[in-house]
Amino acid sequence: MILTSGRLVEYEGGGDESRSNKWLAELQQEMFAEISTRDANNLGIRDGQQIWVEGAEGSRIKVAAMVTDRVGEGVVFVPFHFGGHFEGKDLRDKYPDGAAPYVLGEAANTALTYGYDAVTQMQETKVSLCKVTAA
Repeated sequence: MILTSGRLVEYEGGGDESRSNKWLAELQQEMFAEISTRDANNLGIRDGQQIWVEGAEGSRIKVAAMVTDRVGEGVVFVPFHFGGHFEGKDLRDKYPDGAAPYVLGEAANTALTYGYDAVTQMQETKVSLCKVTAA
């Protein structure tokens, strides 16, 4: 499958500012991966279920499945605004007292590649291959 990442309208920039504001954090409370209805069905995944999205280099993120027709078959979309979890582990205890955002989640770049385009020298952090499995 193809993994791609992008922006949510609910969050500003990398998301840290928005996830640290209790009113804005209400708008999107959980990191997720959008997966097509057909792909979810074929993988036995249900909407809201925790899934693993494993990148081409072996790193993986644990997120909620959002089963939708907004993405095409063979495509998985994840937003890039989250942080504070790493491969299924909550890292809230690593923040100074009172500094953890209201919402934590996996960082999309964990499952994306570290490659770059040889012509433009632009990092390739927006698309990769991935494998999706139930958590």
